Amino acid sequence: MTAKLDVRPLTPTIGAEIRGVDCADVDDDTIAAIRDAWLEWLVVFFPDQSLDDAQQIAFAERFGAVIEGHPIEPTSEEHPEVQPIDSDRGRTNFWHTDVTFMPRPPMASMLRAVSLPEVGGDTMWSSTRAAYDALHDPLREFCDGLVAIHHDASYAARVANGESNLWDGTKLERLDPVEHPFVRVHPETGRRALFVNPGFTRGLRGIAGAQGADLLRLLYKHMTRPDFVVRYRWEPGTVAFWDNRATMHFGISDYGDEHRVMHRVILRGDRPVGPAV
Repeated sequence: MTAKLDVRPLTPTIGAEIRGVDCADVDDDTIAAIRDAWLEWLVVFFPDQSLDDAQQIAFAERFGAVIEGHPIEPTSEEHPEVQPIDSDRGRTNFWHTDVTFMPRPPMASMLRAVSLPEVGGDTMWSSTRAAYDALHDPLREFCDGLVAIHHDASYAARVANGESNLWDGTKLERLDPVEHPFVRVHPETGRRALFVNPGFTRGLRGIAGAQGADLLRLLYKHMTRPDFVVRYRWEPGTVAFWDNRATMHFGISDYGDEHRVMHRVILRGDRPVGPAV
């Protein structure tokens, strides 16, 4: 039996709040219902939570295997599964999909608001599934056959300098470019989504130089159309849970010198698979 949830969509294409759930005490039927809503809306929000790091990890584990918080960035000493995202260290004010520079990017990410500025600090998510669906047929078919190259040169230099963590139980020794399908077929829903992002996609296999870069710019503009985007205003304790296989996100840096701290955990992913073309 599937539990009845109070799901409140935030846009027609992406994002929904789930009210009345205590993330620290959830039964199996409710977890199944949350997963259904998550697969439909791609990012779901749980307001009015009071989780600590251990409880956040335990909640995330109900949906998949939690792995180390990041292959390179510092993680919590007490809970290496947790990556503190602290505005004093840097700001993710660019569109990206988490850790696509690795062969098996995370399936999902779960972010909890710990310390928030008085105003500002919202996060935006884009449905790359809706963006794919809205392409005209010739462009959609063209994208189906493309392969994208993902990399982060600054992270590669840090790894070469010994600045890396365990990643899925293994010490990361080097960071080479990886190839992922331009269009990813979702392993649970079978639906397709664009799987490129400005943060970590460096080019296209077989389309070098300006032509490849211009095509990516065209698609990024399309992927961030307002009708594919949800913007969320955080409250203390709110938890967001998003599908990393069909979204991008952007942490808006509009809060000046105020402090913003979020705690993120991620779920183990698989190798992206593209359409059979």
